Amino acid sequence: MICKDADKIIGLFLDDDLDNQQLADFLNHIDHCPECREELTIQFLVKVGMQRLEDGNTFNLKEELDAMLLEARRRLNARRTLVYVSNALELVVVALAAITVILAITIG
Repeated sequence: MICKDADKIIGLFLDDDLDNQQLADFLNHIDHCPECREELTIQFLVKVGMQRLEDGNTFNLKEELDAMLLEARRRLNARRTLVYVSNALELVVVALAAITVILAITIG
């Protein structure tokens, strides 16, 4: 992912509206690009921080953004696991169907 692409989807990241591949690419880019990480921090401050301040709440920007990124990584891993399990179950169903057909042909 290049910086231009990462910048375009920061808002989608903050709204948790990225698919698995987009999220993985974005997180990888943010981990290695200080400029985009800074832009993410600015947009996070504008979106989340300003609302917190308006509500009279204080917060630690760095801790909350780090927690958001960690949670995004956890969700991504959970989604990938779910896709993997779903694909494995699909293969089991196909294999069972094939075995059933073979048995029906052999017995029948």
